Amino acid sequence: MKWLAIALAVLAAFVVALIVGPMLLGDKGYVLISLGSTAIEMTVISFCILVIGAVIAWYVLSRFVVWALSLITGSHKWFGTLGERKRKRAFYDGLHAMASGDFESAQKSLSKTTNGDFEGVNYLASAQIALANNDLSKARYFLVQASDFPNAKVAATVMHARVDMAEEKYDAALEKLDELEEKERENKQVVQLKARILAKLGKWQVLQDNLSAWRKALPKDDYTAWSQRIAKGKFAEIASKQGAVELKSYWETLPRKLRHDDAYRAAYVQQLLDQGMHADAQQLLVEWQKRGPNSALFPLFTQLNIPDASPSLRLLESWIKQDDENVELYSTLGQVAFNSGDDVLAEKALLKATKMKSRKEDLLLLSAISERQQDTATALQLYKEGQQLAG
Repeated sequence: MKWLAIALAVLAAFVVALIVGPMLLGDKGYVLISLGSTAIEMTVISFCILVIGAVIAWYVLSRFVVWALSLITGSHKWFGTLGERKRKRAFYDGLHAMASGDFESAQKSLSKTTNGDFEGVNYLASAQIALANNDLSKARYFLVQASDFPNAKVAATVMHARVDMAEEKYDAALEKLDELEEKERENKQVVQLKARILAKLGKWQVLQDNLSAWRKALPKDDYTAWSQRIAKGKFAEIASKQGAVELKSYWETLPRKLRHDDAYRAAYVQQLLDQGMHADAQQLLVEWQKRGPNSALFPLFTQLNIPDASPSLRLLESWIKQDDENVELYSTLGQVAFNSGDDVLAEKALLKATKMKSRKEDLLLLSAISERQQDTATALQLYKEGQQLAG
């Protein structure tokens, strides 16, 4: 409107000038326009007014065209907004259906969201549905699509690696995780999955080299468990390939810090037991628990199967003197005595444990002792009682 007012003001001034000018000069002048057989004659004033009117008409028409185009563009945006709303509705309907277990409806709804901006979440959800339907190829397709979105890349890669693991393609899974950016590889889920893959591949040294750097990403219990798994894996590998003698030599070459680590000690003793070296295992169990029961080592006593278990029995009895209401101590004493052939001590310890708390393993062991003594009636009764209890 501002430009129109200016144009009208200029036109008025120009018309006034055209009228007043010739009047002052006494000569209005004329303009002749010839088009074929047609001739148009007008004064200079009329011609100028016609030209200025045409300019104004062109300006008004151009503004109208611009306004009409903006109106059409606005309608397009309105339809686009309507389409986006439909896609969002389909997205939420898909998630709701997936949560309720209606995967067919969920996939149908999510298939309508491919042109929407959902940061890859729609593809992740579609992949999850495909996995639930055990359609791994379709899951892979959706995960590739999701990985194109920065915010969904890590989740898509983790899911894709899990698909590889389901098909036992551990090297491919590890390769996918290694392709992530350095910061992305610090993600907790990435670290935990990578540790599992390395364990599956038996790459214990690689796992050990990375474990300290992953400490922040792993819960404390998981870190301890992985330390023990690494130790077990390495010890088992050495024992199976080189024998128990090499295993003992390897243990002596470990850094002092590792040889004093409870997880490594427990793994080492366990491997000695697995190799049938019960005397060596007993020596270490007794030596490493002089100050009292160790939660990582104590349960290994029950696996001892050696005629002369006197060092272990003496240690357990000394602990019982300090804590004579501990069921675990009596039960373990009974198990070690039973395995060494001392049924009298075993029965005495197990009856004491059962008196404090009836447990399946103790009752079954008492049943075995009665069977050794050829007391089948008592053995059967104790066996029945044991089976009625939870393990």
